[in-house]
Amino acid sequence: MLVYPSNPALPATYPPQPLDDDTDPFQALYSSLENLTLTTAAANLTNNNNNNNNNNNNNPPPLSPPQPPPQPQSPSPAAHIPITPLFPPGDNVVFAHSSFFSRLHPAATRDLPTPAQVRAEATRLGLGAHGGGGGGGGAAGAATLVPFPAVGLLVKYGVGVSGAEGRAMMLVRRAVVEAGGCVPVPEVFGWRRDAGTGEGFVFMDLPRGEVLGERWAGMGQGERDGVCAQLREAVAGWRRLRLAGVGFVGSVDNGPLQDGVFRECVMAGAPPAGPFPTVAALHDYFVSMAVTVSESRQGGAGGGQVRYTPQHLFPDDVATVFTLGAIHPRNIIVSAGPNPRVVAILGWEQAGWYPAYWELCKARWECSHGGGGRFDGWESTYLPLILHTEALSAELRGWHVGALCQYWEYFVGLME
Repeated sequence: MLVYPSNPALPATYPPQPLDDDTDPFQALYSSLENLTLTTAAANLTNNNNNNNNNNNNNPPPLSPPQPPPQPQSPSPAAHIPITPLFPPGDNVVFAHSSFFSRLHPAATRDLPTPAQVRAEATRLGLGAHGGGGGGGGAAGAATLVPFPAVGLLVKYGVGVSGAEGRAMMLVRRAVVEAGGCVPVPEVFGWRRDAGTGEGFVFMDLPRGEVLGERWAGMGQGERDGVCAQLREAVAGWRRLRLAGVGFVGSVDNGPLQDGVFRECVMAGAPPAGPFPTVAALHDYFVSMAVTVSESRQGGAGGGQVRYTPQHLFPDDVATVFTLGAIHPRNIIVSAGPNPRVVAILGWEQAGWYPAYWELCKARWECSHGGGGRFDGWESTYLPLILHTEALSAELRGWHVGALCQYWEYFVGLME
C-alpha cells in the first residue's frame, strides 16, 4: 500500500426509449472564439511639401503604377487561437440537432442507444475492453468501442469514460475548423453516465476506414509520408489553441489532468493532478509525486537522501497548449485503398492544457509502453516530423528536447 503525503444489425431492443434526464442544449454551447484582428497604423497625411507643390503647379503629379488587386490572405498557421470554452453541463447530454438525428429517416429512431443496448451489442459482436496503451495510455483504464454501422454511430464506454472526452472533441472540432484549420475529429452526438454501473458513454460519428496501426506495415514510404504530413497539420492546428487571458494547466472542463501517467497513484489515494495555476505548479506536483511513490515502494529506504529541484529539470516558462496526449497509430483512422488519408483521430480522453513539450514526451513514451516500437520508423523518423521537434526546440529556448524527454520518462517510470 502506498503512503503519500462491423455488423450492421442492431440489438433486438433497438430503438431505445428516451431517458428522462437527457437535456437538449439547442444553443451553440461549444467553444466561443474571440475575434482576431490585425490592425495597421493609419498613414498621417501632412502638408509638409505644400511649398514644393506650389512651385510645380504646372507639372501634374506623377502617376503611381497600377497595383494588383489584393489577394485573400490565409490565416498564418502559427497564429494563436484564443478561446473561452463553454460546454453544456451534466453527465447526460444529447445533441438533438446533431447530424445523427437530422440524417435519419423520419420513421427511424429518434434517440441514441441506451447503456443496456450498447452493452448488449458489444456482447453480440464479441467486443472486449481495451486499454489505451502501457503506462496508463488510457486515462482511467480499459474502454470498449461499439460500432453501429447501420446508423453511422460509434459508442465508447467504460468506467473511466466521461463527458470530458466529448467536450475535448467538440472544442477542437469547432475552434480549429472555424479558424481555418483542419483536425479530423468525429462529430459528438452526446454522452451519458449509467448511474447503476458508473460507466460513461460517449456517442460519436462512426469513422469509415482502417486503423493506421493495422495498415502501417504494408504502407510504402510515400504513403507514410503523406499520412504523417496530414497528422502534422492536425497537431499544429490544436496546438494553436490558447485559453484566453488565463494561466491554467488541467482538463478541458477545468478539472484535473487526465493523463494516464497519473492514474495509478491517484487511484491509490494520491491528490489529483491539478488543476494547476501555472506550469511550475505542475512540475512541483510531478516531481514530488514521483519521488514519493518511489520512496513508498522502497519502504522508506534511502528516503530523504535525494531531493530534486523541478526548475532545474523542466522549463517553467514554457507555454501551455492544447494537447491530445495519445498520438499513436492505434488512435488514427485512415481511408482504405492506396494513398490513404486521415479520416479521424480518436483517443481524446487524456486531452487538456499541458506544457508545450508534453505531447512529444508522451508520444515517445507510448512507443515504448504502448506498442509503438513495432511500427517501423514511427518514433525515430515520423514522430519528429508530426510534432515538429525543430520548432519545439526553438520554443523551449535552450532546453535540449531529447534530454527533457529522458527526464520526463525517468520520473514517470518512478510512478509505475
